[in-house]
Order: sequence, then structure tokens, then C-alpha cells
Amino acid sequence: MKIKTYLILSGIFLFLYSCGKNEKQIIDENAPSLAVQSENPKPAEQLLFRKSEDIVPSEELNLSLLKKTAENLNIKYSNIKIEDVSSIRYNNETTFFVICVIKKNKTKSGEEDLGNYYERKFVFVNNENGKILAEETDKNLGYYENEGLRVAKTYILNHVLQLNDKTPAIAFSTEVYSNSRVVMFSEEKFTIVTFDGNRIRKVLYEYPIRSANGDSNGGGTYQIETLETGISLSDSQTKGFYDVLVSKIYTYEDAAEEDLENDVQQKSDLKVKKEFQKLKFDGKTYSFKKDDRNRFL
Repeated sequence: MKIKTYLILSGIFLFLYSCGKNEKQIIDENAPSLAVQSENPKPAEQLLFRKSEDIVPSEELNLSLLKKTAENLNIKYSNIKIEDVSSIRYNNETTFFVICVIKKNKTKSGEEDLGNYYERKFVFVNNENGKILAEETDKNLGYYENEGLRVAKTYILNHVLQLNDKTPAIAFSTEVYSNSRVVMFSEEKFTIVTFDGNRIRKVLYEYPIRSANGDSNGGGTYQIETLETGISLSDSQTKGFYDVLVSKIYTYEDAAEEDLENDVQQKSDLKVKKEFQKLKFDGKTYSFKKDDRNRFL
């Protein structure tokens, strides 16, 4: 589903810069709880990240292989937004690419100019010749350059996961955001894919790992709720794949700058709520219920 046009929303930078030391201290104090634990008092097999900003992305980018891939996809290399391309070697024979393709949009007379369209493709290719082994276009990550929302670069984790002894997987995060100074919004999600030699399997698709919702006067007065999520792979399995352990911290801040003319006093209220979730493989995917509820707003 394409992103709705002309939403007046914002990215999270205003929030990050405007939040005071109190919030940082609370998050730091609670950080150990993000090293999520299983229901049994055994350590998780592998901590992937305590919060999304801790994700270490892959820095691999074989431009020669990308050019071969573009040719095999029948895409002009000049139509690829190189700064938004991510990749990682899946195994000795295969590489995984996330490719951002720019599609020129020709506006007819009288139509609204939405600008160029940016399309996101997931592709597995042969390491030697760039032959396409599997490809998929993610419509949730397509957007027009003049829309209110943007899609950030897809960040692939810098190592291949093991969902069991025989199944490697690739994990990556995607983010939708806006840069309004009035209504603040961003949403980051987490996906895990595997490849069976013929097709891409999204075993976990767009699980929310960070969000920010709120509004601001463009200065020091704002209300915002954020979600920060930690992800681990458990040492227990369900239907052959390790369980995914999720630790959530919801933070709400209500802040106001002093405005004596309008009888507004300075304030900064902070609330925190923690939650835990275990995602189990059902034989096809790690199923989960979509939960867009705010905990404080």
C-alpha cells in the first residue's frame, strides 16, 4: 500500500534534541532490561540489539556486482539511488541486495506534481554474474518524493542470523518518517528473510521496533510517546526455529517551555512502561498481532 500523500508529520530529530537529561537517564537506567530474557532464567542465545539505534549495519557494497544485477533486472544503473542501496553476502554463492530504484514521473497538465517515485526491491543474486535468483518489490516502501512521508535507507544487520542449525537468515530495518516541526512521527520496523534457492521467504515481516508519535509547537513545548524495542533470539525453538524475544519500553514526555505572556509555566513530565513478548514460529512465519495502540497518549 502506497504511503498516503501530504501527511504533516515529523521525524524524531526534534524529539531527540528537545528531550532533557531526565529522559536519557531513565532510558539508560532501564537499558539492561532490554537484554531480553526468556521466561526461564536462561540467557538468550543471541542479543541482536537493545534498541534500534544500536543496530550495526552491513557496510558491504560490491558496485561491480550491483551493475551486473541492474543489467539483469533491466534497470538503468543511473536510475538506482546508490546511497539507499544495502547488501550482504548470504553465502559463498549468493548476495542479497536492497535496491532503491528511481522511476521518473511525468505529470500531465493539470495534475498534481508528486515528483519521482522511489521503489524498493529485495533481490538475491549470484555472486559471480549477478544472475537474478529471486526478486520482490515491497510496495509498502514505495513513495513519491513530494509526499509528506519519506522512507529511510534500509539497514541490513552486519551478520547473517541462524534461525536453527541449518537455516541462515537476513535481518533488516526499514523506517518511514516525516520532517514536520508540528506533528512528530516516525515508525521503524524489523524484517527477517530466508532464501531456499528459489524464493524469498519473509519469516518475520515489518515488526515494529521503534515509533514516535506526538505534536509540538516547533520549539520546546511538545507531547510525544516513543517505543524502543530490543530483539534477541532465544535458545528455545518452536517448530524448528528459535523463538524471537522482544522487550519494549514505552516512554511518554509532556514538556512545556515557559511563556509568561500566556501564563504557561515550564514543565517536563516523564512516564515509562515496559512490556515483553515472545514470537514463535508457526511453520510459515513468526506471527504477531498488529498493535498500534499508544500506551499514554
